[in-house]
Amino acid sequence: MSAPFHYRHSGLYVSSDLCLPEWEGFACEDGDDVRITLESGQGPDYKEADGTIVEREVIRFAIDGVGVWEIASGNTIRIYPREGVSERELRLFTLGSAWGALGYQRGLAMWHGSVVAKDDETILFCGDAGMGKSTMAAAMLAHGWALVSDDLSRVDADLQRAIVHPASTRIKLWRDAIELLGWEKHILQRDHFRDYKFHLSAPDHHGGAGALPLAAIFVLAEGNRFEIERLEGHRAVKAVLAATVYRPEMLEALDGWVGQAQIAAQIVARTPVFILRRPRDLGALGKLAQTVEEHLSE
Repeated sequence: MSAPFHYRHSGLYVSSDLCLPEWEGFACEDGDDVRITLESGQGPDYKEADGTIVEREVIRFAIDGVGVWEIASGNTIRIYPREGVSERELRLFTLGSAWGALGYQRGLAMWHGSVVAKDDETILFCGDAGMGKSTMAAAMLAHGWALVSDDLSRVDADLQRAIVHPASTRIKLWRDAIELLGWEKHILQRDHFRDYKFHLSAPDHHGGAGALPLAAIFVLAEGNRFEIERLEGHRAVKAVLAATVYRPEMLEALDGWVGQAQIAAQIVARTPVFILRRPRDLGALGKLAQTVEEHLSE
């Protein structure tokens, strides 16, 4: 029996038993690269405390009270839901941990960051948790840029330039940033884990579009003033790898660090990398976006 929902996401055709409204902008007629299935019955006797287990071609993890996920051979995600769990919870871990694990199985670079595009420029913001990747992307959206991705992106080292695949039509922001931007009308839902963070529809986005050439990578850092510094060589690779790796425990379980480092080196060789230092001041977002635009035009 064929799956009822079909998407083209991260360059892959996906058929799914689970409706994925977060991927609404990526819906298509058919797909067979990846299959997402909802399994009946209790499923494997597996608990969250068991961590991520790799058994040959299968990655398995559990979320207590939600379900068990099995990712097989880079082409199948099997979901074993717990009784009474909501589809929203299933989607949360399917489009996050499970999708990232599938990308790793396929040998893809699945980077944690926020990406925006305008005209011929596509830029990626990355950094440690809480460094303001989504807020920085929102500042650029307010200056006429369009969202490419927020959270998890597939980035490839193409022949001439690195490319990034559009992955989101939504952006997650804290309440104070939403109020500053006047984006209350864009709120779709409250974040699952945090009461003062919300999912919003992006004012403009590249959902459903093909891969875009990546013009620059900005690694976010705190500073007393606006400062942009070019990184090169091993410094650039090290900074980007540290700022973008998604679910490092999965990468460790897969023994995939060397492969990811090689891909990162290839991407960095094709893409300029900058450290972007700035004060953590929401009131300076407009000036910060202008600073980035002026730097790109130099």
